[in-house]
Amino acid sequence: MLVSTVGFVGYVLLAACETVGVRYFGVFLAAAGIFPSIANILPWVLNNQGSDTRRGTGIVILNLIGQSGPLLGTNVFPKAEAPRYIKGMWISAAFTLFTGFLALCLRTLLVWENKKLDLKHGSKLELQAGADMDPQRIPTGVGEENYGPSFRYVL
Repeated sequence: MLVSTVGFVGYVLLAACETVGVRYFGVFLAAAGIFPSIANILPWVLNNQGSDTRRGTGIVILNLIGQSGPLLGTNVFPKAEAPRYIKGMWISAAFTLFTGFLALCLRTLLVWENKKLDLKHGSKLELQAGADMDPQRIPTGVGEENYGPSFRYVL
């Protein structure tokens, strides 16, 4: 959420300000908000899938949605609005803020899902403590990568 907010501020500066120095600073803020989000979403999608098939499907869906950006970009940055592209900057600011909101919602959902898994199987600490006391309690048959008792979503 923090990096999305930084990117949002950058795009707002690009859309609202005319001073070259302030807009240049906005470019750095926008880049600082966008690129870490991309780097964070790839492992988040992959590590929260319980099987190789789901990982593969997740990365395909992510790439299909992610590659729609250039299609949108060609329409929100028309040549007629050069050189400031105010409409495109405001749309980018809105999408950056929306991305932060979605990340916050997803994190909240994953915390809730992890709590449900803790109630169902016991926390990871409880599972480890039980396995240390009684080796027979080590979960077998279902691996962690397949939504076994020790699987938890990555926050």
